[in-house]
Amino acid sequence: MSAVLENIAPSTNLSREALEGHSAVVADRRHLHSIPEIGLQEFKTAEFIESKLGELGIAHERCTPTGVVAVLDSGQPGPTVMLRADIDALPIIEENKHEYVSNHPGFMHACGHDTHTAMQLGVARRLVNGGVTKGRVKLVFQPGEEGHHGAEKMIAAGVMENPKPDCAYGQHIWSRTPTGKVMIAPGPIMAGVDRLEITVTGKGTHAAYPHGGWDPIYASAQIITALQSIVSRNIDPQESGVVTVSMINAGTAHNIIPMEVKMTGTVRWFDEPTHEIIKRRIHEVTEGVAKALGCEAAVQVVHEHFPTVNDAEIAEIVRQEAVEIVGADNVILRQQTMGAEDFSDFARLVPAAFAFIGGQCEKKECVFPHHHPRFNVDEDAFVIGSELMWRVSQRLLAR
Repeated sequence: MSAVLENIAPSTNLSREALEGHSAVVADRRHLHSIPEIGLQEFKTAEFIESKLGELGIAHERCTPTGVVAVLDSGQPGPTVMLRADIDALPIIEENKHEYVSNHPGFMHACGHDTHTAMQLGVARRLVNGGVTKGRVKLVFQPGEEGHHGAEKMIAAGVMENPKPDCAYGQHIWSRTPTGKVMIAPGPIMAGVDRLEITVTGKGTHAAYPHGGWDPIYASAQIITALQSIVSRNIDPQESGVVTVSMINAGTAHNIIPMEVKMTGTVRWFDEPTHEIIKRRIHEVTEGVAKALGCEAAVQVVHEHFPTVNDAEIAEIVRQEAVEIVGADNVILRQQTMGAEDFSDFARLVPAAFAFIGGQCEKKECVFPHHHPRFNVDEDAFVIGSELMWRVSQRLLAR
């Protein structure tokens, strides 16, 4: 086993093709990492993907301005298996010092989408070499996952047609889990998301004479506190939910009580009954507290993403293949996170599964969380991710 894969256990069951293709996956990832582009602006990234597909002789097209789609068709009857990788970066200033650091100031691949793209390109190389013996594999390189609704835009542009996928698979490098481990489970594994927008209106006055008005700042403070009771007192303790106020804006001077406060936040859930309770109680609590304190509150709960729900049958296929690669002790069946993914849009249309590939390594200082300026992942993990995606594609084609 090469020195590049020093962090992979000797017992790991990797194919010769995966091992031989690993250096190309690493090289692709490093290049992509150096040219990060934020959602829906991934033009250089899309051009790089197209150049690699062109080298392989794989026909491809733009589904959206930066979304790339390729279909490998065996010409034989069989299912259409969709593989998806997201390609966008984040508006974060990178603080890493490695040689492939971002060349685009202010932007960084701080979530690992560069690794997803590189691993899927690695699978594309293997598929060209006799990996599609029946049916079709549809490779989707999706822009705008980080809050830009890229999946929704690709669906609107027809990515789920011509040919229509029968199933879908995606995966995410996971910085909280050590290299050599895979996380996969059936059912809801990533949360649904709403954006919370609240405007509290009171009566402005001089700060020295608070009795002359109705203080929306004080009311907002009480609202924020009261909102925390929704999950703790209205949701079954065996269920999960989050209500977080993450931004509050008000005031123009130290001696003025303003007329208005604006707050924004996020709501997270896994199942629709919980979602409905949270939405209802947000309105009741916010409007009730505001009224009790002489103010008015306007509440908007704006839908962002549905929960990502793994199909049980496909998740079991992924689990079996992960066990074959890393062993049963290294396959984690607890996968739920309050993070969100717009892969959920695809999973609502066809049976799908989404796995997490461990990429944490203290020795290599790959310990920082997603969206951190020093985020990085263990490159040894890529060979596991590529091998797993390849094996899952073969199992799904054989169904």
